Amino acid sequence: MSKATTTQAQTKEVQIKKEAATPALINLEQAAGQGTEYVTARDTKLPILKILYANSPVLDESDGKYMEKAKQGDIYNEITGSLYKGKDGVIVAPCLYINTFNEWKDRGDSPGRPVGIHRDASILNEAVRGDDGKDRLPNGNYVEDTGNHFVYILDENYAPIETALITMKSTQKKKSKTWNSMIQSRRLKGAKGFFTPPSWATAYRLKTTKESNSQNSWYGWVIDFDSFLDKHPNTLESTKGFYESAMKSDIFGKVEFENETKASESTGNKENVPF
Repeated sequence: MSKATTTQAQTKEVQIKKEAATPALINLEQAAGQGTEYVTARDTKLPILKILYANSPVLDESDGKYMEKAKQGDIYNEITGSLYKGKDGVIVAPCLYINTFNEWKDRGDSPGRPVGIHRDASILNEAVRGDDGKDRLPNGNYVEDTGNHFVYILDENYAPIETALITMKSTQKKKSKTWNSMIQSRRLKGAKGFFTPPSWATAYRLKTTKESNSQNSWYGWVIDFDSFLDKHPNTLESTKGFYESAMKSDIFGKVEFENETKASESTGNKENVPF
């Protein structure tokens, strides 16, 4: 056998061995979710979508979270690091709303999250407005009337990106009520006439604007209706799925409130920073 023939045979043998060693393809879609069967709501975090304020870590050059392009009034997701310019806004589908009355300890004594999340407004009957403008309970803790909007963030083509929570309290609680009224006033025409579609079938663009009172200034939300999502079935599948999972699970086990309380307590504003 010639040298050339020997080389060709060896090459062919190597190719056969390589092909034989190739593992069978695994269908990852069929294996979706495996490995997380025992992960509950309390084992995960739901990102809070918030407005950047003057002392946000993202704006501090000495902080590890610093982002050069970030500005006051921009909208930020601290879990994913997504940044949206306040003047351009972000599109969201409101999937679920829950009103809570969050009980906090003062800064220094706080564990970094509410010590109690109350669903009954009667807790406010036990509170007295303090000199700092906070509703104080007999135990010294304070309560914040909070509108919790669980949303699905969408891109400019209405494709789903990620889920998030927007909390609105203090001055922004009025925005929360207005948003709820906007959602309930939307109408689509169906076979039997006009009807109110589910909130997760609508999209809103959220921007920010500078607001102020006699003591301070801050950036607040601007909420505008964008469109219905009835022509985006894939998106509807995602937004409806988030609504259903939020309804069934302990959704507040996913919420990381630490930076929320730090923001509200570090400004000295009697009305608190409302995001």
